[in-house]
Amino acid sequence: MNNIRQFSSKEDIQEQACLWVSRLDRGLHDEEKSQLDEWLTESNSHRQALLDAASLWDDMSVLNELSGLFPQSHTRGAKQHKGMAKQMMWGMAATFFVMAVALSVIVQRTWFESAPQFANISEKVQTGVGEQKNVVLADGSKLHLNTNSIVTVDFSSDARNIVLLRGEAHFEVAHDKQRPFSVTAGSNTVTAVGTAFNMQYVDDNAFELVVTEGKVLVKDRFSTSSNDLLFGKKSITEEGLLMFAGEKATVQGKVEARENLSQNDIDDDLAWQQGMIVFKGEPLEAVLAEIGRYTPMRFSISDESLRKRRVAGYFKVGDIDGLLSALKSSFSIEHERITENSIQLKAVKG
Repeated sequence: MNNIRQFSSKEDIQEQACLWVSRLDRGLHDEEKSQLDEWLTESNSHRQALLDAASLWDDMSVLNELSGLFPQSHTRGAKQHKGMAKQMMWGMAATFFVMAVALSVIVQRTWFESAPQFANISEKVQTGVGEQKNVVLADGSKLHLNTNSIVTVDFSSDARNIVLLRGEAHFEVAHDKQRPFSVTAGSNTVTAVGTAFNMQYVDDNAFELVVTEGKVLVKDRFSTSSNDLLFGKKSITEEGLLMFAGEKATVQGKVEARENLSQNDIDDDLAWQQGMIVFKGEPLEAVLAEIGRYTPMRFSISDESLRKRRVAGYFKVGDIDGLLSALKSSFSIEHERITENSIQLKAVKG
């Protein structure tokens, strides 16, 4: 059995006594009556504090209730308690006044120092062909914009909205539950709170989405607000689809071709951030289309049989000479410069 008892301070006892008086005023339940009896038997100071608090309350129903709990103490000391109560009343009033002023100062100081102050911010960020940009946004989020890309940024006190108008961008979202971070591309919106993801247009309305950290909600931007789902107001089926870290999908109205990626796959997809492009056996025509995003050089293929020729390897962004050399040595594809910005590819003879 544990015989150790923690002693309450005088202020704690007075606070408990006031609480019991308020309960007595509205009427005690049977369980509360037992709890009050137990509390009164623990210490004479509890009985004294309750009488003093009751005198301050000055309500006949409370005093009558107390007279039933310990009539002798109340009868003998009523006048004494009344006098002591008046002194206690002024002391407590002064104390409460000081506490109220202090609390008011603390609350106001805390409010003005910690309340977020958000200015409306609108800007456009873009890159030219072959150019990349790293931008820290006003909320601390990080934007990595790939070649030939455009985004608009619109931050307000309750929302962080970005529109991907062209190209590719990677977002590392600063945590802010009060202001969801949403990126719109085509007919869809991707909404996140404290996460990271990559979006790349693959045609006018479709984009490829890779979630690198956390989770995002993908929805049709013409449906109801995605904020409701994030904060538990709607079901996923009504609002869209949650995608998690390590997932990749093509988004065009619906989420399609959804797949799980290994960390190596994610690193390869984001290799452009280190100035590299990784191919894993894509057809030559797809390889040239991707290379064409980073250079004004235009490619044509004279031999139709080459269009589906599979190409794999790591290529440095913008290094056209290195690409042409690798195509010849590893894939038997040679080239001919037609103009300054035009190259034709053909199969090596012999």
